[in-house]
Amino acid sequence: MLSKLIVIAIVFPALVLTACSRPEPLQTSTVAPVAAAAVPITDQTVIAETVGRATIGSDPLAWANPSTGSAGVIEQVRPDTNNPNGCRDFVTSKHSLEGVTRFNGVACPSDGSWKINGSSGLH
Repeated sequence: MLSKLIVIAIVFPALVLTACSRPEPLQTSTVAPVAAAAVPITDQTVIAETVGRATIGSDPLAWANPSTGSAGVIEQVRPDTNNPNGCRDFVTSKHSLEGVTRFNGVACPSDGSWKINGSSGLH
């Protein structure tokens, strides 16, 4: 019995150390690269594009910006009589964490999209 214990005492550590002496290749999983974060869209951009899609004198149009959480209703869209370039006057509300506000503005076509002219107080 003692001889079996001696054999186990000698062989077992040798087996454990033998297992550690052969390095196995390290296997790791691959990780897909993270896409760059999209540039947030401003409320001005969303409102201007909605005004551009609207029909003059149309019913109120809702807009929402998932980038900022703001939303509102464009209540009036009329031709801008001061600008012959297809610009449109509009009135909109804006509901945000800062509260509810109303804005009057002018949106004009510009290089295939619509932009708000001047400082309307929208961000």
